[in-house]
Amino acid sequence: MSFLKKLFGSKSEENPSEEEKRYSSKEIEKAFTESIEKLNKFKRIAYIPKTEPNQASFSSKSKIGGLPYIRNVNDWPVCPNCKKHMQLFIQLNLNELPINKDNGLAQLFYCTTSEPICESEMEAFFPFSKSVECRVIQTDAESAQINPNIDKLFEEKQIIGWTPKDDYPHFEEYDQLGIKLGLEDDVYELMEQREIGLPIEQDKLFGWPYWVQSVEYPSDRKTDTQMELLFQLASEDNLPYMFGDVGIGYLTQSPDNKEELGFGWAC
Repeated sequence: MSFLKKLFGSKSEENPSEEEKRYSSKEIEKAFTESIEKLNKFKRIAYIPKTEPNQASFSSKSKIGGLPYIRNVNDWPVCPNCKKHMQLFIQLNLNELPINKDNGLAQLFYCTTSEPICESEMEAFFPFSKSVECRVIQTDAESAQINPNIDKLFEEKQIIGWTPKDDYPHFEEYDQLGIKLGLEDDVYELMEQREIGLPIEQDKLFGWPYWVQSVEYPSDRKTDTQMELLFQLASEDNLPYMFGDVGIGYLTQSPDNKEELGFGWAC
């Protein structure tokens, strides 16, 4: 059974109705074409990071894992639970992005200490956990350097480029977006076979979130505006970390305030 049929269920798995038997390949193809036309109205461009292993360095380069840029010796976020430095998950040099360039660095730090298990004790899977630090900072000088108190530093992968790819909303967002597709089971199966019309599941910049459960956009804590996807982290893609049971993490940003970032994950 296809992944999408597992999610949506199939009306025709065992005993197809007479109505379903009447669907010809031509009708299914027509419904598929119409569905993609509808989805194309919501298509976004996501950017897949091209990475290469890099000797860890305190730099302002865009990277996944490794050493962050820090403004001073006390600037590396510390987990309030275990008192150790949080792991750098991603650093984006906003001036190096393929679109929407800006000044400064967006950084995501996450506590990976296992004794105690800060992830569960501090509920790091929810946005704005105290064992997670998301921030935008400015780079006014060379980075400070310290010897971090961390169990094992993740390998540094420098982002050396971006590959643009069409990205589509997750089916969980269809109702909110007013999307209705005909002949759902058959259309979803063709979408999966042809790899079109679906959200990208891997690491990516911008685009649509690949929701593992329900739609879980956080809101700006001041304006209550729905935040938008900045970067998606898939389990063990570029980052050597698994979110629960092969989950996905979402770094989001407020459209009202670019310094308001949030991170959560689901599996």
